[in-house]
Amino acid sequence: MTPHLRALPGDPASPPLGTSHLSEEGVGVDLAPLGYTEHEYLVDGTAGLHRHRDGVRERVGELPFTTRVLVRVPAPGRFNGVVAAEPLHPDYDSAPAWRVAHGWITATGAAWVGITQDHRSAATLREHYDPERYREVSLPAAGLGWDIVGSVLADLRTPGRSVLGEPAARVRHVYLSGWSNTGSFCRVFLQDGFHERHRLPDGRPAVDGYLIGISSGAAGASGYPPLSEDSEVLPPDDPRRTIGPAGVPVIELLSEFESETHHAALRPDSDAPEDRYRLYQVAGTSHHDPLTSTVLTNTAQFRRKGHDVSDWRIAEPTSDARPDAVARAVYALLHRWAATGQAPPRAARFTFAAAESEAPAGTAEELLRDEDGNVTGGVRTPWVEAPLASYRPHSTPAPGSCLPSPWAPLADPRAVAGLIGHMTPLPPTRLAGLYPGPGDRTHRFEEACARLTGQGLLLEEDARALLDAARRTRLPTPPDHHAAATTDEKGPRT
Repeated sequence: MTPHLRALPGDPASPPLGTSHLSEEGVGVDLAPLGYTEHEYLVDGTAGLHRHRDGVRERVGELPFTTRVLVRVPAPGRFNGVVAAEPLHPDYDSAPAWRVAHGWITATGAAWVGITQDHRSAATLREHYDPERYREVSLPAAGLGWDIVGSVLADLRTPGRSVLGEPAARVRHVYLSGWSNTGSFCRVFLQDGFHERHRLPDGRPAVDGYLIGISSGAAGASGYPPLSEDSEVLPPDDPRRTIGPAGVPVIELLSEFESETHHAALRPDSDAPEDRYRLYQVAGTSHHDPLTSTVLTNTAQFRRKGHDVSDWRIAEPTSDARPDAVARAVYALLHRWAATGQAPPRAARFTFAAAESEAPAGTAEELLRDEDGNVTGGVRTPWVEAPLASYRPHSTPAPGSCLPSPWAPLADPRAVAGLIGHMTPLPPTRLAGLYPGPGDRTHRFEEACARLTGQGLLLEEDARALLDAARRTRLPTPPDHHAAATTDEKGPRT
């Protein structure tokens, strides 16, 4: 069945869930000054139901669906032919890829497409957010999302069937990316035949490149979700958990959190034409980045509806790391690789504390750390190359905080806080040893930024923002060593 689409009204009194901007709450991204507009569609069609039996994918039926698709497009004449698409996350039907990449998307003139694909999200939209606006949304079974996303992507270049409208005829490159749960969605889509299944009329794939963000391939059902409710979970050492030749560029981007369990899914980088692959492990980062939490509007919209929405506060000092800055550069590298064939740089990997490990596949393994407690190897971010703190990928919840949403694939506050990074400030005496001169720390920070921008792993505008913040940071004053030297255990000398 060919998908059919209908536009939903742009009613300010009833905005889409996850709308780009809520001025009253001060959250989101105001599209108007950027020359972008937002549209929402209902898409009808049929999707296959799939499952694994004894490790083999089989199609067990087909069901009708009605989903919603959220679209952000630049003004006519500014569209660069690039579409950044993502399957929306079941946690409030949110858009974590837009959260990290919106700056690159809007600066370059790309379009963005977010697709509701999880059956839990249909109930969220219909029953808990806006029963009138979303009364027709129906995803009657888990596991329809693979074909739903594939069919929407395959139609992006076809005027009359594309959610992009008139710009469809000018689409040149479509990239699929996801973060956390939706990063794992992209892995399954790619590895279990859906990339091959959804193609253009001329035989080319509907997707020209993948960015799989903060998803550990070996981490049980979270790293490789079952195809449907009636589907087995692939074993942790199943080869499909490791990215294979795709015919298009694939980049995986991991924080320290996912790297702890990704060991069994590791593979070498490759520049082979049919196996273009990179892995970037970003030092000093964790799964959740609180500093970008105000980009998305979904939780604020649920608060407006009177729902209880937990904040995510931790007991430790929250990390000031900016993994989103590296992520935006990786989007640019993916596009350059797909569009021009220019391969991105290779980066060192993290190393594990144990030289030899007999831990079962998917089990968390400790990463090797330096004398300050920071991870060794990986993409060397300026906050670990010129450290003021020790960065760790797990935290503990503040009392009454970190409650998971009813639709999140998490168990309890400890699991939520375990996704959040924290930092422990280095002692003033250590900082005095690292940076004896007044400008030493800033100089080291600048050098680290310059190395990353030279590699293409940090965009110039993000480097400037990081440097501005670093220059405003004052180092704590070390203890007065002269005063300490003139003091014995009996007290100050007179």
